[in-house]
Amino acid sequence: MPSRLFVFTDLDDTLFQSFNNNVPEHAIQATVDVDGNTYAHSSLQQQKLLEVMVKGGAIIIPVTGRRSSSFLNCRLPDVMKSEYAIVSHGAVILNKQHHVLNEWVTFLEKHYALLHWQGVLNVMYEQLLEYYAEDKNVRVRLIVDQGITAYICIKINKVGYLPEKSTQVSSILNARLKRNMLLHENGRNFAMLAPYAQKKVAVDFLKEKMDFNQFDTVFAMGDSDSDLPFMNDADFLIVPQQAQIFKKESEQ
Repeated sequence: MPSRLFVFTDLDDTLFQSFNNNVPEHAIQATVDVDGNTYAHSSLQQQKLLEVMVKGGAIIIPVTGRRSSSFLNCRLPDVMKSEYAIVSHGAVILNKQHHVLNEWVTFLEKHYALLHWQGVLNVMYEQLLEYYAEDKNVRVRLIVDQGITAYICIKINKVGYLPEKSTQVSSILNARLKRNMLLHENGRNFAMLAPYAQKKVAVDFLKEKMDFNQFDTVFAMGDSDSDLPFMNDADFLIVPQQAQIFKKESEQ
């Protein structure tokens, strides 16, 4: 049986990142915003990492918190031509044509109460909208991707931001989480995730669908805490130097 190389990789802050006004030499445009302006670049080192994987014949599968529309703003060809893409923190799997994978929807309907969680997330969303109605520094959105109610997105505005605000918001959101939900935290950004909006669930699904076996080799690349569950099952883990994961591990 032939051995295959799988690479399950996060995108933001792993294969590309925002350098603000200090874009390094040889960096290339990696993704754009809704207006078509460059949002992030891929550094020379990030380009080389992806190049090594491609030349090694790797099956590259993006695993990102970005929803479908944001994922499609990516400009890296080797990422966009992937057989599958896991988006919306794992709640949605796209096929090569970037349509939702029907088998995935069937799986979610069988193993997770989609209609129940759609109702739960809608109620939580309305409650948070009311709670933060007077706080103009906090934005709340309900993310529905490819017809799947995935998660609630909470962002603190950059202007006038203080770390204490994130601590406060984190405490409030954690107290409102329902059983089996997770809270993804990254600075000013939060996501209250449904039980099926977990990257590991989607990665495990694709491994089974692609007949993953003991002869295959799996690389996992990521930078945040939400990446660790799917990364821990890989043969090799690749973590950027300034990753959230690395910082927490180094502090232990």
